Amino acid sequence: MPKKIAPSFYFIGNNLALDFINTKVVADRKPVELLRASEDVWNWLLLTGSFTAQQVDPVTQWREEPTLVKEAIELRTSLHSIVRQRMLKAEVSMEDLERINLFLKSKAITTRMFSKEGQIASVRHIELQQPSDLLFPVAEAAVDLFTNFDFGLVKKCGNPDCVLYFYDNSKNSTRRWCSQKTCGNRMKVAAFMERRKKEEAEKSKNPG
Repeated sequence: MPKKIAPSFYFIGNNLALDFINTKVVADRKPVELLRASEDVWNWLLLTGSFTAQQVDPVTQWREEPTLVKEAIELRTSLHSIVRQRMLKAEVSMEDLERINLFLKSKAITTRMFSKEGQIASVRHIELQQPSDLLFPVAEAAVDLFTNFDFGLVKKCGNPDCVLYFYDNSKNSTRRWCSQKTCGNRMKVAAFMERRKKEEAEKSKNPG
């Protein structure tokens, strides 16, 4: 029997907040939580480049801080709620907005310029005072998503069994799937099989 591989993080949303929503997925038609512990949140933030290992080195003890995963899931719940409300053109919950505002409040951010290979670059520094400060980049991405993005292009994967969201920046805005290799191929095969089934049914009704 083939070995089942647990789902990993998906980075297909074209926005950090959407990718964060996509940390709760479906596998075998069952919901799967990818943020099971604070270490999962920590690893996700490093994978997205929200922080470097050097930036979070002074607070490595937060990898096992239970409040981090709790607050991450609360933030994700509010993000998902607002995305759904915006997609339906419904009134946005002020409670959800205020939860995001809590992560934006009173954050000390500094920017430093430096020279690299003959070019001038910059790096931002977020003063980390408590575990929830690690989620600031997600909240900041949400501000960008909700205020600057065209919500007519925020889509859920066209596979009814998939729960992933993405911002469609494809040519002519024709993207339908979270991934052409997974859900795209799966739905094409399903449509092909359905057509064959109908053709065979028609042939059986009208033999010869």
